[in-house]
Order: sequence, then structure tokens, then C-alpha cells
Amino acid sequence: MRQRLTHTTAFVVTLALLTPVLAQAGHYYESVTNTQMEQAKKKKNKEGESTRIRAWIDGPKAKVEFLDGMQGGFMGKGTYLLTEDAGETLYLVDPKEKTYSEWDLDALFSMVGNIMGSMGGFMNLEFSDFKNEKLLEEPGETILGHPTTHYRYDTGYTMKMSMMGMKQHNRSESIQDMWCTDAYDAAGFYVWFSPDKIRIGNEEFDNMMKTEMGKIQGFPLKTTTVTKMINKKGKETTSTSTMEVTVLREEAIPNSVYKIPEGYEEKPMIEGMPEGYNQQGQQGQPQGGDDQDKEGGLSGLFKKDEG
Repeated sequence: MRQRLTHTTAFVVTLALLTPVLAQAGHYYESVTNTQMEQAKKKKNKEGESTRIRAWIDGPKAKVEFLDGMQGGFMGKGTYLLTEDAGETLYLVDPKEKTYSEWDLDALFSMVGNIMGSMGGFMNLEFSDFKNEKLLEEPGETILGHPTTHYRYDTGYTMKMSMMGMKQHNRSESIQDMWCTDAYDAAGFYVWFSPDKIRIGNEEFDNMMKTEMGKIQGFPLKTTTVTKMINKKGKETTSTSTMEVTVLREEAIPNSVYKIPEGYEEKPMIEGMPEGYNQQGQQGQPQGGDDQDKEGGLSGLFKKDEG
């Protein structure tokens, strides 16, 4: 009898040890995004950029690692995004610097708005003539063994910017195709590829995109976006971007993957944040006196129109 109880106890203990491992089965995927830009009169002068990522997903948990740095962006090679609540709280982690930052686009847009507001007439930015039309919703091709739904959207807006006597007037027109699968319901899949999170920082436009594109069902396995930017002189620049998920499989993932490593130091998302603004984009007490640079880190956002 004692031997039978011993065997039963051993079985229960073994089952208890195995259960957490089995419960942590998630998904792993890889994707590549290729972007090319060309000017209408300089078709031979193309600029290309390729961005590869890999990600681990388990329900609302996600880790998205950038295998290549993104030009002009926050994400350097080897950095990654972390979340345990489907992106409600998101961190950008830099293993090279052993730092992490809260990833908050709302705070970024708020900060930019506060900076422009503090400038008075020094800088002005306006968006108008919004367009967002669904052109297609039909059965799509099979990708990585999964049937998809093909969506096509036609979007556009006009942006006017003035600063120190210089002006920009650009019209953006985009055609976006998406092939989405509804085979996965894990919220973590939508942390990086979420059409309804497309934003430009204008409340009216962003709400429109969230309402309309939020109706799209499924996880995008492939997207193509062709964007034409036309300035007030009629000069046209075309950007073509293609994203494809190249690997998608089930995988047992330890919970430690979604944790910020011990000893990492927190830092602001924007290193070049002007003095007097905190991480939430709210104006605080200036630390640099009256001589602080009003342009702050925004000068790179503005260039004079070229003919």
C-alpha cells in the first residue's frame, strides 16, 4: 500500500512539473519588410531598406525583436519590444545598452503637440482632406498553409507645415493591400502588425483609421503599400513597401522571454527630448533656463521644399 502511494505521489509531482511547460506553448514567427523610394523624374535613383523581425507570442504576451536597425527610427539592431498585456503596456529594450523605455506613441504625439503649442506662431502643422475607402474584401491566397481574406484600402491626407518662413504642402495617397488570416486569436500577434494602429498624430485622421481598419479580421501575413507624396510644385515621390511573414510555427516559450532582464536601467523613449518636457509629453519646469532651444529635437522633421 505504501509503495502504491509512493508511485501515485511521484506521478502527481511529475504531472505538476510538466503542466507549466505544456501551458507555455505559443507561436514563433519571422517577417521581412522591404521598402523602396523613387522620384518620378529619377527612377534610377532608388533607395531601398529591408527590415527583418522575429517574434514570440503567447496569448497577450509578445516579444518582437528587430534583426536589422530601422533607418530614422527608434529601433536599433538587436533591440526588441516587450508586452504582457497585448500592447497596453509596451517596452523597447536595448540589450547592447542594457536599457529599456516605455513605448508610448500617445505620449510622443502629445509632446510634439505641446512643443508646437508653446511655439505660438513659430511653427504650424495642419492635416486636411482625409480619405479612407475600402475598395476590396474578398477571399485571398493561401499563405503558409492558411486561407486569407484580401483587403484593399485607399487612404490619403494633405499636410501643411510652416516654420520660420519656410513652408511645406504635401499630399499623401496610399493604396494598401492586406492578406489576413483568422486562424490565430492570440492578442500578442497584433502588437506589431495591427492595421487599426496606423497613426499620423492627427486626432480626426487617427480615429477614422482606427474605426474603419479596426473592422479588419485577422493577423496580416502579407501586406503591400504604395504611397505617393506630391508637393505643392507637383514633385512626386513614390514609396513601395512589402511585408511578408516567412516563418510561422507553434513553439513552447518560457515565461522569462517576456520579462525585462534584471539590472537593466530605464530611460526616456526620446533621448533628445527638449528640456522641460517629461516622458509623458507634459510640460514641466525648464531645466535649461531661458536660453533653451525652442526647436529641440524637431528640426529633423522639417526640410524646406526642393524644386
